[in-house]
Amino acid sequence: MIRTLILLVIVSLAFTHTAMAHAIRFDVEKHPPVVMVHASFSPTSPIADANVEVYAPDSETPFQTGRTDPAGFFAFVPDQDGDWTVVVDDERGHRDRTVVSISEPFFGEGPGEGPDEEEAEPAPIAPQTPPQATNEIPVIYRIIFGLALIFGLTGIFYGMKARQSHKAI
Repeated sequence: MIRTLILLVIVSLAFTHTAMAHAIRFDVEKHPPVVMVHASFSPTSPIADANVEVYAPDSETPFQTGRTDPAGFFAFVPDQDGDWTVVVDDERGHRDRTVVSISEPFFGEGPGEGPDEEEAEPAPIAPQTPPQATNEIPVIYRIIFGLALIFGLTGIFYGMKARQSHKAI
């Protein structure tokens, strides 16, 4: 029994990184005529080189396929309004989808489309710095893991102690 518990603890500790996997997080930015999707596990952990499929509204055939860049970004240019589905698969067990709603005004916001476009200067687009990829586990996960480890080991210790005192009776 004790060997089984020790083996269980060792196996759980060996696979904690796998057990802490989490869902895909999507950040969508619309810059007419482009829609940019950022796929990540957390704000500091982008999903690089993942398969991406974009589906047009009411279509089961991919409108566009590709891969995310090293910073987890993927862009596409929709050609109609409606709900576009973006599916991201990192080929390691994480697959998720998000729906991007495109409305008719999105197509009128592009360069050269507005009535006063000739008079107004285009606003400069600030260069975006992609988040840096790190393998660091967020602090909240480290705290939760530490507390779980402490309580788990304490429970095993007191369980073994109770079993020994029960045998002595």
